[in-house]
Amino acid sequence: MNNGNLLKHSIVAVTAAVALSLSAWASAQTGADSEAAPSGEQNPDITTERYKDWALSCRTDQASGDRQCSMFQRLVIQETNQVALNVAIGFLRSEDGNRVPVAIFTFPLGIFLPGGAEIQVDDAEPFRLQIERCFRRGCQSGVALDDAHLAQFRAGSQANVKIMQDRGQAVDLTVSLSGFSAAYNALIASVTAD
Repeated sequence: MNNGNLLKHSIVAVTAAVALSLSAWASAQTGADSEAAPSGEQNPDITTERYKDWALSCRTDQASGDRQCSMFQRLVIQETNQVALNVAIGFLRSEDGNRVPVAIFTFPLGIFLPGGAEIQVDDAEPFRLQIERCFRRGCQSGVALDDAHLAQFRAGSQANVKIMQDRGQAVDLTVSLSGFSAAYNALIASVTAD
């Protein structure tokens, strides 16, 4: 198996844990999720900084001292207060020990899974994402962000995310990229500070 496949398998294997972690941090910061932590779980030290439409959240586990940071943006339907999309970006370690930026997209339950998702930054060529898993909080897709994707997100003004609600009904969601570069730079700085 080559390094690309090892990284892909590593991403798939840890996507669920990272996504649940990132979703929990984002929920705690926005107040959208009122579920209590399981009994016996220690409350981590969480800090959040805003960068226009993006936020950087860092969590330090009091027991282990481990610090993890991610940047996120959450789209909420104002009329229903339902989360339409949560985008979280953090770093995972590849098999060779390098940190790789990974984006986790969390979509609402009830979407048409075989349709996957399509991401298009401004007028750039769109790329497709496979919906990998569904959990109680939604359906998720993870992708390692290469230099080309990062350059698009940094230079772009918005990312259009298209999902299928039914076999023929597309739903378009718009993710603002305002503040993306500043949040990503802060995320990189948080990783190098570890």
